[in-house]
Amino acid sequence: MMKKFALTFILGLAIAGAIIYTIPGRQSTKAGGQRGPGVAKVAVETTPVKIADLVDEGRFVGSLESKSKFMVAPKISGRLKQLLVDIGDSIKNGDTIAFLDDEELLLAVKQAEADLEIARANFTESAELLEISQRELDRVKTMRQQKVSSEVDVENAQAAHKTRQARHQVNRALLSQKEAALETAKVRLSYARVTASWSDGTNGRFIAERFLNEGAMISANTPIVSVIDIATITAVIDAVEQDYFKLKTGLTAEIESSALPGRIYQARISRIAPMLDEASRQARIELELTNTDFQLKPGMFIRARIIFAEHHDATVVPASAMARRNEREGVFLIDHANEKADFIPIERGFTEGEFVEIASPTISGDVVTLGHHLLEDGMSIILAGQTKPGAKPAEKSRSEGLGATKGGRQP
Repeated sequence: MMKKFALTFILGLAIAGAIIYTIPGRQSTKAGGQRGPGVAKVAVETTPVKIADLVDEGRFVGSLESKSKFMVAPKISGRLKQLLVDIGDSIKNGDTIAFLDDEELLLAVKQAEADLEIARANFTESAELLEISQRELDRVKTMRQQKVSSEVDVENAQAAHKTRQARHQVNRALLSQKEAALETAKVRLSYARVTASWSDGTNGRFIAERFLNEGAMISANTPIVSVIDIATITAVIDAVEQDYFKLKTGLTAEIESSALPGRIYQARISRIAPMLDEASRQARIELELTNTDFQLKPGMFIRARIIFAEHHDATVVPASAMARRNEREGVFLIDHANEKADFIPIERGFTEGEFVEIASPTISGDVVTLGHHLLEDGMSIILAGQTKPGAKPAEKSRSEGLGATKGGRQP
């Protein structure tokens, strides 16, 4: 019983969707002046061609990432003596994050200072001895000119002076070495003070993660905390091939987050990946947006709306009006005077929702939206809801407008 009902229902729909009326009383003239049978017409529904503003846009989903994130780690090993920050703390460029135990480093600085004093004393002594040997050499040369000393005395004085010169150069080098050793010790001592610094010092940043606690023994380059910048945040979306070539750096976008309903942030495309991932066939797109109130957080899910292009005063028709005949796309335009539909090939613009832009040619009037699958170019039509020629109005029910009497009897 159910199958019979279903078949009857489907058959009724098919008949309702493709009603062909034969107009009584209208006959076509055949060759020889004879009158032929009635002209067949297809029942269709129409809608007027409209002028509207269309927006070609793309909608994407993605997530937020911090514009900058880095780890703060010491340059030397030691015990974490004091940690000055925790998760969520705001810091500025150059702020101190932690201190390491610096007792050995202080002793190394003192040792280097003592070695420098010794080297400086040796240098001063060698400078004085060099000056004495120079005066002795000058005196022997004078005496040689006066024939008082011999040539051997001059040569001995010159040899002694050269020895003093060499010793003085060695002491000068040792002095420089000890000065460098002291500077090295001071630098290592400064490494016990762990700071967070970055090149752009205009914005403050936040502590995102803490990895260690006070008292821990750490080696060089072991992360203590991570620092992020969320004053300017990055929205990351993935674009498929169809949308990839529409995207350009500098295009604006509207960003929404489910966690902040009703708030729309303006963003700008800053970077476009030069390749698509082979597995997903999508490309990474990065957008920058200001986050001065710090409401947006890295890791949040977002929706992005990007406008590719806008067309004003465009000629548009519903997508349901599009048809294809002889490998060409077009619409059936209604010729009301002759009660027929003409197929007009068109060039499609872009689509927004249920509307399609007609780039060319320029058309106006009504187009068929239902029933065009039965149409060919120039076929006669009848508009849905139009009364058939020659049809009589339906008779009213005999009981319509009649009131019932008592006891259910009618007059």
